[in-house]
Amino acid sequence: MKKFLSVFGVVAVAACMTACNEQKVAQNQTAAEPDAKAQKTAVIYYSQTGTTKKVAEEFVKQLGADAIELQLVTPYPSTYDSTIAAVRAERESKKWPALANAKQDLSKYDTLYVGAPIMFGFFAPPMYTFLDSNDLSGKVVVPFCTYGSGGRLASAKELKQLEPNANVVLSYGISNRRANNPEVNVAEEIEKHIAAVRAGTDEKNFVGAYGESRQPTEEDLAVFAEATKDYGYLKLTPMSVSTQIMAGTNYMFTCNMKAFGEELTAMVKIFKPLPGRGNAQLISVEK
Repeated sequence: MKKFLSVFGVVAVAACMTACNEQKVAQNQTAAEPDAKAQKTAVIYYSQTGTTKKVAEEFVKQLGADAIELQLVTPYPSTYDSTIAAVRAERESKKWPALANAKQDLSKYDTLYVGAPIMFGFFAPPMYTFLDSNDLSGKVVVPFCTYGSGGRLASAKELKQLEPNANVVLSYGISNRRANNPEVNVAEEIEKHIAAVRAGTDEKNFVGAYGESRQPTEEDLAVFAEATKDYGYLKLTPMSVSTQIMAGTNYMFTCNMKAFGEELTAMVKIFKPLPGRGNAQLISVEK
């Protein structure tokens, strides 16, 4: 009888453990369900030369997001001058180019990373076709861009105006030169940006505080000249500068700029690595 009870006890304990384990598994599956269904993200982008595509693919990789590349029905001309002429005409007429996949089913996405190259200071025209064709209301929208000299802040500001019912958050931008420079850790930059977006960091806190604005010294001007030597067409004249010490030095120059038929004030951001780690790099030029 004792042996029977002992065997019965073992079976009962085993059954109890099995039931408990099954309950834990069920609880774990239930707890995991919100994560699986919570935030669904898409990276939607247009790329002209492949640089924006490269950046978009890094976002896709790190976010585990769906990728949607916008495709023109009629590609831009193959030459730079012809493309510039076509884009200028589109911007002036506000007649945006046709896309083969302009209309998208965005209902399953909570967050949209939206990116394009900067042309004439704002997003390339195909992005406006996408925006006109879709309702981003209620979505978290993260702008990103690639550029020759700048346009990140202006394009993000315009996107907020175009999509007032979306939550447009911290934007990311990188120059074509830096994006294609093997010495620049683009993946690390994007990782930091994603973390900042998830933390709800705004532009001011992400950039960080700079020192007091002052007259540029000869050393400052030498850094400026090194970083802007290939951007003579912008006709930049430094008027003041402030700095931020990190793993190197960030410079924010306030400049007079005479370019594209305009004379205006521009903010020129430059990064100077620590000694022996490379030359000064122009990060962006913003109006």
